[in-house]
Amino acid sequence: MTNIPAAIIGKVKAEVPGPREVLRRVLFPFALFGIVLLSLLVLSWYLLLPRFTRVELHGVSQDSARLQTYVQGIQDETKTMEDKRLALILPLDQSPYGILVQEKMSQPSLLSFHEQLKNVASTFLPEQSQAVVIASISYEREVVILTGDVRNVGLQSMAVLAQFVSAIRAMPGVERVDFPSFTRERDEHIGFHSPFTIRIHFS
Repeated sequence: MTNIPAAIIGKVKAEVPGPREVLRRVLFPFALFGIVLLSLLVLSWYLLLPRFTRVELHGVSQDSARLQTYVQGIQDETKTMEDKRLALILPLDQSPYGILVQEKMSQPSLLSFHEQLKNVASTFLPEQSQAVVIASISYEREVVILTGDVRNVGLQSMAVLAQFVSAIRAMPGVERVDFPSFTRERDEHIGFHSPFTIRIHFS
């Protein structure tokens, strides 16, 4: 067995560094590496990431921070518009939409009333179903305005017009009929006729 001199063993022990010396030697490289890495991360966060994460929106380049603000603004605006929409349609009782629906439902149907008028005009005088010609019907300020003329009855056009007005007054839902001006005119094509404009009020 080889005997190692005590002097050599002591020299080797003196050259082996202790834990503190090892820590002191590796601390500086690790600290330097950490500082460099942190610097690179900071530079990439402020210089590289904004460049690669920018999005063009409506022709304007936006970064992530502005996109978050934009999305939040859109969400707030959408919620506000939804609240307004719900306020308009729900509930129907007192909302503006409900008031419009009630007003619409309370108005007479011009198409249905027109058909009723045509039926009255063709049946109230059985011997002459073509005596009353309805030219137009319109609705204005809760009043139906009816225009036309009475023809094909000769000199009796004003009398037939009075009968037609009386027939309108007897229609369901009619409250009042403003009598038109009773005039008789002569036309070379249709002969004697009485033009009229009748205003019909509903109950």
